[in-house]
Amino acid sequence: MAAQVHFLMPALNEEPRIGAVLESLCSYPQKKRIVVIDDGSTDGTGAAAAKFPIEVVQHPANMGKGAAIQTGIEHLGPTPYWVFLDADLIGLEHDHIDQLLEPLYRDRDMAMTVGMLVGAKPQVNMAQRWFGILNGQRGLAGHFVDSLPSLAWSRFGVEIFLSKYAQARRLPVRQPLLHGLTHYTKEEKLGFGPGVRSRMQMYRECIYSLFYWRRYVV
Repeated sequence: MAAQVHFLMPALNEEPRIGAVLESLCSYPQKKRIVVIDDGSTDGTGAAAAKFPIEVVQHPANMGKGAAIQTGIEHLGPTPYWVFLDADLIGLEHDHIDQLLEPLYRDRDMAMTVGMLVGAKPQVNMAQRWFGILNGQRGLAGHFVDSLPSLAWSRFGVEIFLSKYAQARRLPVRQPLLHGLTHYTKEEKLGFGPGVRSRMQMYRECIYSLFYWRRYVV
């Protein structure tokens, strides 16, 4: 495809992990722009990202994942195709990106793809099976992104909002299986106690989005 793809990656304290993801992404053979939104990291995430031929936007303080994605959308501007990726992926290959984009190429009515991770971690695979609505690996059509209200409020509930918004508008969504792709858990990144607390905070933000997302539809 000749059309440019915009890749958007929110990141918070991912200095040890973001390089591997960007190395794969930067070599993807497609006309593209890549932006990392450093959402108030206290480590060297922004500097690690800036080593690659991409654009880095930094929030002065943590504003949440939804606000980071909104910043990225506004920074890059319109395009026919978008890919949202997390910065802590393990095993990202070009084929995974193809699987997110190809349904959008084939069907102009397609709004979004939600990649379901099928990797080496059973706990991640289980979460994907039952809570795929939380997945951050998404391909999005430009017409869908252009129709979105601001995501700045949504924090970790942003993926729930995207899925609910598409469902409410009866727009087609596909869920390709991304074999060999997984991610670091919060407990692996932060340690058990801090990881559990961070996970509970994420769940609170997700539950808020699940019950109150209609408030933010213009």
